[in-house]
Amino acid sequence: MAELLKGSVKTRNMYAEFLERTDGLKRSGIIPGMRIFIASDNAGSAIYASMIAKNCSRAGIGCEISRYGPGTTANDLVESINKANSDDSVHGIIVMLPLWKGIDEKKILASVSPEKDIDGVSPLNAGKLVLGDACFHPSTAEACVELLYAYGYDPAGKHVVILGRSNIVGKPLANILVQKGVDATVTVCHSRTQNLKEICRSADILIAAIGSPSFITQDYTHPEQIVIDVGMNEISDGQGNMVLVGDVDFENVKDKVKAITPVPGGVSPLTHISLIKNIFKAIELKNI
Repeated sequence: MAELLKGSVKTRNMYAEFLERTDGLKRSGIIPGMRIFIASDNAGSAIYASMIAKNCSRAGIGCEISRYGPGTTANDLVESINKANSDDSVHGIIVMLPLWKGIDEKKILASVSPEKDIDGVSPLNAGKLVLGDACFHPSTAEACVELLYAYGYDPAGKHVVILGRSNIVGKPLANILVQKGVDATVTVCHSRTQNLKEICRSADILIAAIGSPSFITQDYTHPEQIVIDVGMNEISDGQGNMVLVGDVDFENVKDKVKAITPVPGGVSPLTHISLIKNIFKAIELKNI
């Protein structure tokens, strides 16, 4: 079986360190807090938001989840985000995607203060990432790279194939990987890519982030490949229970590659670590 790349193993002691840091901030009069905005009925958003809240609590950080129904307008959401932008008790803001149909995603993300944009989705932070300037990085993209380093898989000089071109994973991950100092060679694939299996099999590192349950099978892989599964899909197990699966057919692939992330427990623990680090970074920037 392939080596299991478990983010949970690499984060075991970090929450104790976070609690110490939070306690120090509280003694100085700063109570770390963040706000999550959900404006959809997307099950994945609800799962992810609850996981963020749980892990913030483990770190001693307050996390409020604000939900908005199908009648919500873009202006309604922008008004609420602006209130959080000006609220000194809110140090980080996340807007869960997708949004209700008819709400302009770009308008909403642009309304998030760059100084509180801990998931790196505002136009300013996204642009800085492309240029290689200091900024908040999208947490899942950052987690993928950190996981590779944590297990000794340096992406420098390697061919990394990314399946998915979203603004929160695929595109920022590609931009992180091609920066000087990381130095990967990157191919981004999507729904219109031809010869997809052949391209995937050419990868030293294959990263699946397409939101399609168990899409990647052994036909897309080779024995020396590192497979990072970003997918988090809730499906029925056929017995009335809902289970989380990735974009990779784990059972089909696990014995055919060099290393692979499980779902859950692979990328997601480091995603939350990246978010929490960004909350502390936002607090530091505010108090410089």
